[in-house]
Amino acid sequence: MAKRGKTDLHPAMDKTSSRVFHALASDPRRMMLLHLSQATLTAGEIAARFDMAKPSISQHLSILENAELIEGEKKGQYIHYSLKSAALRHALAAMLTATEVAGEEAEAAAREGTATKVKKPSKKKADPAESEVSAQQPGKASKAQKTEKPAKEKPKKADADLPPAPQQMGLLDLLGMN
Repeated sequence: MAKRGKTDLHPAMDKTSSRVFHALASDPRRMMLLHLSQATLTAGEIAARFDMAKPSISQHLSILENAELIEGEKKGQYIHYSLKSAALRHALAAMLTATEVAGEEAEAAAREGTATKVKKPSKKKADPAESEVSAQQPGKASKAQKTEKPAKEKPKKADADLPPAPQQMGLLDLLGMN
């Protein structure tokens, strides 16, 4: 199998996009991006928001910087980190463009497939003829009735009793791409 050269790479698989998706693969790094979307923070301020060692925070920040998702600006003795959304926009747009054609083809195939599928027969319920036979044999029917226990029903909470679900903000919302 021949190796592909750099010119043969798909736009969604270039180095920048690869670094971006690698950086996004970690929950703490995604949370850091969300925090940095709200304000510019120092490494100490970021570390205060996480329950992890400062060297781990530093490693996550360097991965985010390498992916060009954040930038650090030195002010005095502190480095202030801020979000850079250009690389994220590029990677997401390239991936969406690459998968859009394949997705449209898959949707069309799925629509055609559902039109040609035959419905499976449903499981049949108790046949009235069988119930008559069991009624004629009282010994067997009484054993079946004795072994069956009524299922305990758990009371369901009313929808009004439940608190509203918290709204989560995704990366596309963050970048205004939704």
